[in-house]
Amino acid sequence: MCCEDPGSCACAALSAPPQGLPPAGLGDLLRRLGQVRSRADAHRAEAIAEAERTGAAHKEGFPSTTAWLAWVSGEHAGVCRSQIAVAEALEEMPETRAAFAAGVVSESRVRLLAQAQALAPEQFAQDEASLLAQVAAAPSKRAPQVLAEWKRQTDPVGAEAEAERLFGLRTLQISPAWSGMVHLSGDLDPESGLTVMAALRALAEPAALDPDDPRTPAQRRADALTEICRRYLHGDGSGSRRRPQVLVTIPWNTLQAGTGVVDTEAGPLSARSARRLTCDATVSRVLLDPESVPIEFGRATRVAPESLRRLLEARDQGCTHPGCDMPARWCDAHHLRHWADGGTTDPANLQLLCSRHHTAAHEQDSYHRRE
Repeated sequence: MCCEDPGSCACAALSAPPQGLPPAGLGDLLRRLGQVRSRADAHRAEAIAEAERTGAAHKEGFPSTTAWLAWVSGEHAGVCRSQIAVAEALEEMPETRAAFAAGVVSESRVRLLAQAQALAPEQFAQDEASLLAQVAAAPSKRAPQVLAEWKRQTDPVGAEAEAERLFGLRTLQISPAWSGMVHLSGDLDPESGLTVMAALRALAEPAALDPDDPRTPAQRRADALTEICRRYLHGDGSGSRRRPQVLVTIPWNTLQAGTGVVDTEAGPLSARSARRLTCDATVSRVLLDPESVPIEFGRATRVAPESLRRLLEARDQGCTHPGCDMPARWCDAHHLRHWADGGTTDPANLQLLCSRHHTAAHEQDSYHRRE
């Protein structure tokens, strides 16, 4: 029991049933449960610190406190190392330790303060009370910024060196995954991150205002990244169009039927998507022998030549989907009747569509036509 009158303390939250509570009551319950959790986490940190001080792990036959704690708690070794680091740092953070034990500050914020203490112990000791108050009161996104600002003021030279170090740590990996998707992961330095986030928001956030857009925020960001890359490959608006140099081998019967799957470097592609990609692309004929070895490579031809492309841009002015204002230079030339089905490559059978609406056109049997 954490106090003499359990009915008046946060521990009472443990026995309060949430069923039937109004929103305000549920919020109050969650806040009190958060206090109970913080107190338990603080008590746990004290136990870990005591184990470290007394060498409990070695007495139990373990090579380190990390290994012992992983065995006791069942947590991953990395989680245990983080908990031990926080427990040790709290020994030098009396203000934070008291607030933690009182349930005033959460374990995640204590971890941030412990990281700051490790960077500049002496300065932190002087500023602990002020930093603790700011971090405890700040919104979750603001709390790391409070400590980052303190760090820059405490060690401006070190902060500059850290910024340069972060630039050197930038990385990006992209590879096909076994699931058929293409997986991206990586880290950007702050300056690069700001550029990328601004570009993604410029395309994703306006789309979020469309009540008829069924995509999730994550899907809108994925589509925004793809659209940015498409625009680069299409050109910078100066008239030069750098078409994507992607080689996809599609059996003729698959292209005509629009059913099946085509294997590509990035993973499997549906025949429907293949038809969309070849709607406005460079197409080459390749003849194979019975062993699937190429024996003849026909000359590449542009499905929509530049002269016809300019005519379409002058006529359509942009994406022809109702309500879409995507500029013409970022649109594809869509065949109303696919050329693989005998459709002609002339103005009457072509219309400009942006990437999103071009995809929709190939997913629907009928589509809007501009009168």
